[in-house]
Amino acid sequence: MVGIGVVPGMAKAKTYLLDEDTVLIEKRIVDDPETEYQRFLAAKEVCGAQLEEIMGAMPEHMAADNREIFDYQLLLLEDTGFLGLIQTAVQKEQVNCEYAVHIAAQKYIALFENMDNDYLKQRTIDMVDISRRLNAILTGKEQKTLTGILEDSIVAAADLTPSQTAGINRDRVKGILLEKGGSSSHSVIIARAMDIPCIVGIEGLLDQAIHGEMVIMNGSTGEVITNPTQAQTAEYEAYTAKEKIEKQQLDRYKKCATQTLDGTKMQVYANITSENDVTALLENGGEGVGLFRTEFLYMAGESLPTEELQYKVYSNIAKRLEGRPLIIRTLDAGGDKNIGSLGIEKEENPFLGYRAIRYCLDHPELFKTQISAILRAGAGGNTSFMVPMIATIDEVLRTRALAEEVKAELEKKGIPHAGAIHIGMMVETPAAAFDADRFAREVDFFSIGTNDLTQYLFAADRMNQRVTGLNSYFQPTLLRAIKHICECGKRNGIEVDICGQAGEIPALIPLWVAMGVDNLSVSIPAIPKVRKIICETRSSDAAEIMKKALLFDSAQELEEFLKQQFSHKEVRR
Repeated sequence: MVGIGVVPGMAKAKTYLLDEDTVLIEKRIVDDPETEYQRFLAAKEVCGAQLEEIMGAMPEHMAADNREIFDYQLLLLEDTGFLGLIQTAVQKEQVNCEYAVHIAAQKYIALFENMDNDYLKQRTIDMVDISRRLNAILTGKEQKTLTGILEDSIVAAADLTPSQTAGINRDRVKGILLEKGGSSSHSVIIARAMDIPCIVGIEGLLDQAIHGEMVIMNGSTGEVITNPTQAQTAEYEAYTAKEKIEKQQLDRYKKCATQTLDGTKMQVYANITSENDVTALLENGGEGVGLFRTEFLYMAGESLPTEELQYKVYSNIAKRLEGRPLIIRTLDAGGDKNIGSLGIEKEENPFLGYRAIRYCLDHPELFKTQISAILRAGAGGNTSFMVPMIATIDEVLRTRALAEEVKAELEKKGIPHAGAIHIGMMVETPAAAFDADRFAREVDFFSIGTNDLTQYLFAADRMNQRVTGLNSYFQPTLLRAIKHICECGKRNGIEVDICGQAGEIPALIPLWVAMGVDNLSVSIPAIPKVRKIICETRSSDAAEIMKKALLFDSAQELEEFLKQQFSHKEVRR
């Protein structure tokens, strides 16, 4: 079987098949609607207590990273729309609580599933989790959990709710196989925090998996081997022995300086979405935040986040970083991030439409609120901000003018702020890449967003599986564009970072060193490995390889070439 590997690592164990029973929710007419609604309210209180208990039972480092998931479920329990649907069904239509919860949940699930935004679609599982838990309490039926697994197992399921994943017996669950889910689903986020290999999108998993059958899974490649041969088992055992040694070796890269063999210094930052990520960032040796995705603050509630809320979040992160850089990306709305409270109309092609800086400059008061919160947070930390989707010089100039206006207003009110305004820009449009020399004279730093730059450079939607080949980070044209951006940055004396996924692909990291990229901002689990590769790279050697690499015309040929060049250092994709 083959799926999508979302948490790397291999595991070998017997399959634990978690096939959820279909619960038939019957509709009944009740004689006493008020008493029935009080029964629901009592179940709601028990549900909230259970969620708090789940969090209390989690290890401290996991609770910090995953609190946001369960906080959201607790918010759903208090959501006036959700509660209103249940109350109306029970008190006016006089139906039983179980049925009222079921129909209310189905309406919310349909709403989430029809959203364009992948992050919000993943919220569907939270409502599934809440409705299952409420109805288990109301019916007295015990929910299936993974806490009681007594032997080493690889769990196979259609999907896992966050509470099921959080309740996993980590000592016994060695891997997770799912039919559904995505790389940003909550169950995957928790699995990643637990360092449990995970594969999603395995078509027909429950039809093929056999409870108790021995399997080997590879969370890096997405491959699942059933009833492995002696040769396959020997290969797995060699992998685990090697992995154990490598993890021990990586520990030292969480604390040492990040510099090449010939003394080129760099820093490895992390891409984060919330304050909860800071603990893991520091534990993995992150040297700062290279990308804080602030749009998730706008997705969290029905109304826009206030300046005070934003200031609190930004300043808390800045203080916890203790002087390490915090680069905040201003609101990147639109595209695949549909934020209902902003009222952006649905577009035929949102990736090429009214998004990011285009929206913010048309709504200066909203933009100024965010800039003000960022500047204020800078009074107690090392903060700067960067603007996404820049395509014209005018957009940069207007942004700087707004920032100066905000600074003057803060000074007039006597409110402490960062003082100097440090503005960067994301280089992710072909226009910005082509004219990087001009842009470099107007900003304080570049951060190359390789995900969007690749899709725009090749006119290939990165969400479209049919054009995946065009979206390869090994495309020579993309590498030549990045080299040009780096040269323009250096020529004008500004820092150049990479904050896209390409920054953590092992075979490409020596090229970023050779091109003169100053810092890489990557996913938190990748930090130690990225630092290790930089420390094992000699800039002069990488420069020679880069010269040859930029002459290729094929992404596939270039990828093979780079793997051969760095195979002695085990630099793999």
